[in-house]
Amino acid sequence: MGARRYVRRASRIVCFSLAILGFACSAENTTVSTDTNSVPDSVTPTTPPGIDLPDVVVTYSVLAAIVEELVEGHADVVTLIPDGLDPHDFEPSAKDVEAMNNAAIIVANGLDLEEGLTDALANTAESGTKVFYVADHVTTLAVVDVNDHSDHGHSHAGADSSSDSDHEHGTDPHIWLSAHTLREALPELGLALSSALSVDLADRTTEFDAQLLDLDDEIVEKFASLTKCQLVTGHNELAYFANRYGCKVIAAVLSSPSTHAEATASNIEFVIDVVKTHDAKVVFTSMGTNPALAEQVARGAGATVVEINTHFLGSSTTYAEFLLNLADTIESNLR
Repeated sequence: MGARRYVRRASRIVCFSLAILGFACSAENTTVSTDTNSVPDSVTPTTPPGIDLPDVVVTYSVLAAIVEELVEGHADVVTLIPDGLDPHDFEPSAKDVEAMNNAAIIVANGLDLEEGLTDALANTAESGTKVFYVADHVTTLAVVDVNDHSDHGHSHAGADSSSDSDHEHGTDPHIWLSAHTLREALPELGLALSSALSVDLADRTTEFDAQLLDLDDEIVEKFASLTKCQLVTGHNELAYFANRYGCKVIAAVLSSPSTHAEATASNIEFVIDVVKTHDAKVVFTSMGTNPALAEQVARGAGATVVEINTHFLGSSTTYAEFLLNLADTIESNLR
């Protein structure tokens, strides 16, 4: 869908440029006519140059890629957190706050992923700008302390909602790592964007939902061929991915889903022991985990460190490409 729109847009730009020079383009293709007498008076650009579209502000790039699929041509998507910066640490500048205040709508993850944006998001909402939290519209997972094997298994550490350490033992925020999970939020996201932009995005929402369904099925099939999918991670971030695609997170260098957690010497020894016991061959690490600690675990257990991209779009141009790259990296290194 995106590629076809891109080609059509490029064709229109070529046509408009040629019209200025006295040439004409067919409405169906980009064939050039050199007969200047045949140029119709009605040849004008489809979209007037310099049109000012409303802004949709999105907190991080993976979520922005999803929003772009729905609003392309109706709004400009502005991403707040630059790729490579930890969403847990990012704090908005005055320019960022201004962009938020001027947005038609803001789309955020929620669940304390964007900790440094919490106050700014709340203030913007109080001023009347709609803030859509994707996590409010999906089935979430409680945080599991994968490094707590005190009961000879993986104990679930979802804490009481009154706990002072909800971020450490509450709800996992990494909802974008499962296409199935994101599909749950798509209908409400489409409605919120339609309302904010005064356009009907129902058809685009339906079409993109079908794409996510195909993507999810493809990854499910990819991992179904693995005899065993045991994951050792940098920080505890792959719960949604593992839960959907038939894997199990058996240990993490940082057992918390937050990159603010600190690894202790005893925890490192524990992870090394788990990797040896389960005969795991790979430690998957990503942004927010100290590379030296991951290397220490790998050396101690005779495993290999493989870097994965989980928090930002990076070289990918779409959400589907992002998630497939992640899935391919994990699956190929577990064979």
